[in-house]
Amino acid sequence: MTTPLLMFNDPRLGLRPNQARSDDLLTRVALRILDDALAADGDRVLSAPAIGIPVRALAMRQGADVIHVLNPSLSSLSDVVLNRGETSPQTGPMRRNTWRARTVTLSGWQAGGLPFSRVLEGPLAIGAQQAIDLLDNQQSFSWITPFHRSWAVTTNATARARAEGINRGLHPTDGGTGPLRALDDRRVAVHGDDGQALCVLDSLDPSLPIKAADRQILAVMFAASAMRHVLVLAPEQFGVAVAALALVPGLTVHHETAGWPLGAVAALDLGRAHATARLADPIPAEGAAGPRFDAIVLRGDAAWLQGPDARTAMRHAARRLSGDGGVMIVRCATPLPEVEDLLQASFPVLYLLDDGAGQALYVAAKARLDLAAARARLLSIVNQTDHPALWPAGAMGWQLITKSGDRIAQ
Repeated sequence: MTTPLLMFNDPRLGLRPNQARSDDLLTRVALRILDDALAADGDRVLSAPAIGIPVRALAMRQGADVIHVLNPSLSSLSDVVLNRGETSPQTGPMRRNTWRARTVTLSGWQAGGLPFSRVLEGPLAIGAQQAIDLLDNQQSFSWITPFHRSWAVTTNATARARAEGINRGLHPTDGGTGPLRALDDRRVAVHGDDGQALCVLDSLDPSLPIKAADRQILAVMFAASAMRHVLVLAPEQFGVAVAALALVPGLTVHHETAGWPLGAVAALDLGRAHATARLADPIPAEGAAGPRFDAIVLRGDAAWLQGPDARTAMRHAARRLSGDGGVMIVRCATPLPEVEDLLQASFPVLYLLDDGAGQALYVAAKARLDLAAARARLLSIVNQTDHPALWPAGAMGWQLITKSGDRIAQ
């Protein structure tokens, strides 16, 4: 193909196309350029806006024939299905699940003035629908999220490869028979290696967790830590791990092997960004290989938080945090005095974030956090990622818990 096609972020795709006329110079130019764009073999359909000319015309290659259609329209749409993992010439490798008709009737006028009508099936039917989208819908790319946009503009090769792997993995074209199973056109369920459902991811924007509680964890991680190495101990918080990996190119997520959806990690092509870790691992010696963690994320009902050895285990975990702002993040269904006592026995500083829904997020640190700097860091991330939902999740509701149990708003 010698004629380059416009990409989704080109402002010319938002222009309202004019009616095509066989005696119009712009229409004739558009048809000639479309012929050039369709010179290579392969059935496909392109409309004039795809090459930057705002007129209502398209060209279709079907076998050896290239057919021009002026002022086209679609009718008799039938056999509508969820087209999984759809890509288009304007979106490149970006995928989505969207509803498409497998059979359509394309109608319009030939350049010589004769009426045209043809039934299209399969890929040509889908290509015609995509081409008409560019003619009829100036918001045809409104589904593209901040995740996609940041992926498209990044110059970081790691970020690009990681985002493409996540996007491809979340849109299985077979309907989802593996660890990632499409629930509908937007949601994908993640199943562990034992077949149990763990969490649900937003297939269009995996960089923003669906659950409000997980968004709060992600926001606190951004606000409080450097985000180089993070230990996520609850398999149910896999969505938090994927969101963080989608946003932070240099991040490595560590996790325990048991219970983690390793099949999903492979399906999302995240193997290089994941590493297994255990609380029983030796403390890395000064200067030795093995990272300290900027954040450790776990649930308040974790088994190792119970019993006589809980304080020893918590102190051991605390020593694995980095010295420059590492935090322990514990999500509880309700405020739990026993968890507060356990954290206060191992950390000089303990915060509670109230989410307004009765749940509790504890954030323990080795020293008081500079919350003004943390909020500024979070605001910068919000602006970079266009995720305003992270701001109230991570900036509001901070309370300092004193040794006497008092809550002091921060």
